[in-house]
Parts: sequence; structure tokens; C-alpha cells
Amino acid sequence: MRPLGPEHLGALAWTLPLVVGSCWLGRRWLARARDGRDPGGARKERALSVSWAIGVIGINIASVVYWIMPARYDLKVSLPLQLCDLACLMAPLVFLTRWRLPRALVYFWGIGLSTQAFLTPTLNEPPPSARYWLFWLVHLAIVGSAVYDLVVRRFRPTGRELLWVVGVSITWAGLMVWLNEAIGSNYGYVGRGDPDSPTIVDLLGPWPARVFVMAAIGIAAFVCLWGVWPLWARLRRGSATPGHARLHPE
Repeated sequence: MRPLGPEHLGALAWTLPLVVGSCWLGRRWLARARDGRDPGGARKERALSVSWAIGVIGINIASVVYWIMPARYDLKVSLPLQLCDLACLMAPLVFLTRWRLPRALVYFWGIGLSTQAFLTPTLNEPPPSARYWLFWLVHLAIVGSAVYDLVVRRFRPTGRELLWVVGVSITWAGLMVWLNEAIGSNYGYVGRGDPDSPTIVDLLGPWPARVFVMAAIGIAAFVCLWGVWPLWARLRRGSATPGHARLHPE
């Protein structure tokens, strides 16, 4: 799929409004519940969250069934081990529980990594194919869940959660490097890759050096996604402080 081509723009035309619309409704209902204009606003937002979670569960089931069908099952590509697969599996927990660790994973992996699919999609199938819909629905579920949790439920990661996600990500990458070498796959794009099917990560240099470059870029993105909130809080506190103290009369 050519970036910003007709098929890419068509996908953005139906995915992004779903994210924006859900966030708008969720924030509106909670705001109206807080100021007393709509006592049932919190219940409406909860119903929206549960509906979103059920939809994501359905997407997960459809994706797993699609890849394990005998006609297309391939050990090198069919296991749900990509970061987007794992993030999508975690996404329902964002809405059905208050556990912060799954929320942190979806936040960092969703906004920090999965948004790349909306900018440079690695997809060749046209809209009528099932893989086209699964690709966009999976990434919509991940990024939409992360953005909703950020905008509506005001999730803000802590430094400890940042370190936890970095540790989980490095562990996962190490396991994927080992698995890719063992079975000749390219899960997580940290394998040797296929010269006949190059991806954007090939621009980062030869394997295995590019794995460390990818890790550095990912960690830097995570740090930025964490650091923006303490910085924003400091700027807000600074803007709320009176500019100059009033001079006492002599």
C-alpha cells in the first residue's frame, strides 16, 4: 500500500473518525456527569468502554482464527507474537479493569509504535481482502484504545511504569531474536528479514546491528512519551503562578 495513496487515505477516512468520535463522546459524557448536567453520563461512558472492549475481543478472535486456518497457517508468520498482536490482546483490559500495567503497555506500544502503521502501512492487500480489514481493525483497536485511555480516562504513565515497559520490550525482543534464528522467521522485524520483501527497518542498517538501533529508537520514543507529562505539569504550574509579587508600600 503506497503511503498517502488512495487506499491509504481511504483507510484513514474511516479509522480516525472512529477514534475521534469515541474520545469526544467519552469526554463529553464524563464532563456532563461531573458538573451534574447528566447524572447518567458516567454510565454511558462505561457502556461505551465495555462495547469497545467487546469489539476488540472480537477482533482478536477473528485475527487468530484467520492466521491458524490450515490454508494459510505458517509457523513463521501465524503466531500472535508481533507487538501489535500482544498490544491488541492487552487492549480489552484497558476498559474492563483498572490495572495500570496493561494500560502502560497499550499506551507505550500503541502510541509509541503501532501508530507507525497509520503512517507507513506494511500492507499489499486491497480493501476487499480479509487481511486488509484485519490489519486496520487490529491497529485501530490498539491505537484507539491507547488514545481513549489517554484523552478520556487521563492515563499518565509513571517513571516506574516506563522502566517496566522498557524491560518487557527488551525481553520480548530478545526472545524474538532467538525464535527468528531458530525457525527462520521475522517476528517483531528483529530477524534477518527477507531480501525479496524489504521493510522500512532495512533502512536502519544490516542485521543484527539494526536491532540495537531499533531498540534505541523505541526506548527514546518511550522516554519522550513519559517525559512529556511531567514537563506539561511543570509548565501548567508555572503558568498558574503570579508573574510578579505586589510591592509593599513604603
